[in-house]
Order: sequence, then structure tokens, then C-alpha cells
Amino acid sequence: MKKDFIYNMSLVNGSVYRNGDFSLEDIYISDQKISKIVPSGKILPCKKIVDCSNKLILPGFIDPHVHINLDLGEFKSSDNYESASKAAAFGGITTFIDFLEPINTVKEFDEKLQKKHKEAELSFIDYSFHTTVGNFKDDVEKLVSKSLKSGIPSIKLFTTYSESNRRCSYEKIREFIKNSGLTGSLILVHAENDEIIVNSKVEDNTAVYENSRPKEAEIEEIEKLAQMVAEIKGRIYIVHVTCGSSLDLLKEKYSELLQHNIFIESCPQYFYLNKEVYKTEDGNLFLLAPPLRSKEEQEKLKKNIVTINTIGTDHAPFTKEEKLRYTKPSQVPKGLGSLEYSFTLMYNLFGESIIPKYTINPALIHNLFPRKGIIQEGSDADLVIFDPERELIIDSGHSKCDYSPYDDLKIIGVVESTILRGNFIVEERKFVGSKLGQYIKRY
Repeated sequence: MKKDFIYNMSLVNGSVYRNGDFSLEDIYISDQKISKIVPSGKILPCKKIVDCSNKLILPGFIDPHVHINLDLGEFKSSDNYESASKAAAFGGITTFIDFLEPINTVKEFDEKLQKKHKEAELSFIDYSFHTTVGNFKDDVEKLVSKSLKSGIPSIKLFTTYSESNRRCSYEKIREFIKNSGLTGSLILVHAENDEIIVNSKVEDNTAVYENSRPKEAEIEEIEKLAQMVAEIKGRIYIVHVTCGSSLDLLKEKYSELLQHNIFIESCPQYFYLNKEVYKTEDGNLFLLAPPLRSKEEQEKLKKNIVTINTIGTDHAPFTKEEKLRYTKPSQVPKGLGSLEYSFTLMYNLFGESIIPKYTINPALIHNLFPRKGIIQEGSDADLVIFDPERELIIDSGHSKCDYSPYDDLKIIGVVESTILRGNFIVEERKFVGSKLGQYIKRY
């Protein structure tokens, strides 16, 4: 660059997270990209200088699993793209991936995609989508090809929810997995065994809700999927894994497939909450699927954190009134909100080792790398200024939902500022964002 070049902005004197470690470096931004990274010291010509002394500078976080405007008929989740992206920005998330509504035929794809694009015009942060199928009866190859051409290399399917015609047949699942090996697509799977759930014969009572979708449903289904992958290869990504025992099984029997053909996502709620909350007066507030597990499974999950590739939130909050409207869990909308506090919650448990699960791992797995998920010259200037010493008491935050499942919990470590492509969305805990969110094609 010319000697008289003036950068748009610089972040100076911060501890910059690069290559799995921290170093004292200054970051210079121009044209929405990271233009230059130099050792801290001499300040280069710059329009705006941000002093990040005693702060960590991290890549913008990626949440690979959110549900925005989730429509369940009687209920619709609390957040639209405006409120969800605002809450996300306060949590350091600069990109999230939502789901198209489930389709059963290829011809439905365009309509569902256009609907999401329209909704997402309100977003303050960047976004992408996963294609979702229900009881899909159509041509797998055609759907994957259409999805890939739209910048969506991921297809989500369900092994359960036969009652709402969302369960994908094993025959089609095999087709999708086999196709992924040929096309480079990624098959996301909600893995619970439908027969176990349908035959659980558990009373429709919140106190025993976990028994209606027991851990065996997840463990058995994950083994079945792993067997398929071992046989036909391909690539699967198991969403919202709840049981440490599921990971023990994969490590014991399918370790060679982990990190290559099988990728694992989990969520903060399964590390912080357990099924004992279902026995409390407000147990309905914590209903989600898959359910919260026992303390024993939770501890196993924590011990298996290295096996987990990414942390998503499965963000799908509903208001207190909606959660408490009915007593029977079968009538209650399932889902929790975690966008705003996801990173700090997990940082409190695992420290700096959790950072790749919010940054480079989801970027690599979901085809966002090297544009996202890393601090390097040429990448998008998506950055988080994080104060590791500051305390915060969790409340409902900036979601439209009127409670958080972590209400009143004290955590240490606060996202102070969030920058999207060189523009502040949150600056020193104040919202300053504009609707600059872009659709990211993940070719």
C-alpha cells in the first residue's frame, strides 16, 4: 500500500487470538476486511483508533444453529431477525445460520428460501441458511444440487417427529449421506430414535418429561447413523448432542470417523441445566427437545468437550406466558434462548479452549472459512473485544423473550464490543448497529 494510505480503523494494545494463542498485536481495517496485523507499537495512519488494553480480541463468533421466526402454529418463537441479531451481537456473534422450513419435495425449496431471505432483511449481522427436509420423498440429487447452487451446502433432517411428518426414512437418510460423499455437502441430523420416543408411554407430565425422550433414544440413533457413515462414508453433523454417553460410544467404536466424517455440536443448556429443573414449579420454562439430561450425563458431556466440534444455541425462545399456558408438556412450545450469553457461559466453564468451537471450527465445517472464523489479513473484519475480568448478571437481555433460562446467574467475562465487517454493532456495551447483515453463500 502507499505510504500515505489511511486505514479506516485500528484495534491496538489488545491480546489478539491467532493460531490458537494470544499475542500483542494491532489490527488495521479497511474496506470491511482485516488489512494489516502488526506487533503492537508504532501506530499507522488511521481514522479511528480503538484502545483494547487488557482486553482479548477474538474472531467474530459463528452460531451454526438458530431458529428465527420459528412457526409452530399456535406459537411463534419470540425473536425475529431484528431482535435475534441484536441479542446475538451483544453476545459477540457476527454470523448465524438459520433453517429453512422443512420441505418434502424439491419444488418447495425456492419458496422457503425466498421466505427466509425476506425475513432476514432485518438482520444486523451476517447470516446463512440450512436446507431442511421432512418426510422427503423426492430426488435427493436434485435437491442437493439446487441447495448448493443457492450457497447452501448443508441439509438438515430428522430421525424422529413422525407425528408431524418430519421424520426422514432411513432409505432417504442413506441417500443423503452417500450423496454428501460425492458432492461435499454436509448432512445435519437431529438424532433421536423415533420408535423409542413413540413407545415410551410416559405420563404427559413435566416432572418426567425427560423419560419421554430418554437418553437411549439419542445414543441408539447416533450409533445407527455412525454405522451408516462407516459403511458408506459421507459427512454428517449431529446437532445438539445432549449425552456424554453418546460421545463415549463414538470415541470407543468410531473414533476414526470423528473430525473427518462425523462432526458434533452441543449447546450451552446441556452443560448448565439438568433434568432436575423439570420437577420445579416453573419446569415448563425449560422444556426443549431433546430434553435436559441427568447430572451424570452432564458431567460426561463436560469431560468430552474435546470431542465436540462446535457450540450452537438452538435458539428458539418463547415467552413465560406461552411456556406456562398449558400444564402438559406435549402442548408446550419447545425451545430456549441462549444467543446473547452462549460464549460467556461456555468460557466460564472451559476458558480459552472454547474459542475454536465458536470461530474456526464452525467456519471450517460450514464453509465460511477463510472469510469468517479467523483473524488474518484478507478475512472479514468480524471482531469481538472481550473483557475477561468483568462480571455480568444474566437477565433476559436483548431478546424479545421475557426471561433467560440462566436468569440471575453471575458470569465473568463480557463481550464489550462487536464489529461486523469493520463496523461496530455493539460498542462498549451500547448498541450502535445498522442493518448491514448480508447473506453469506457458503460455496
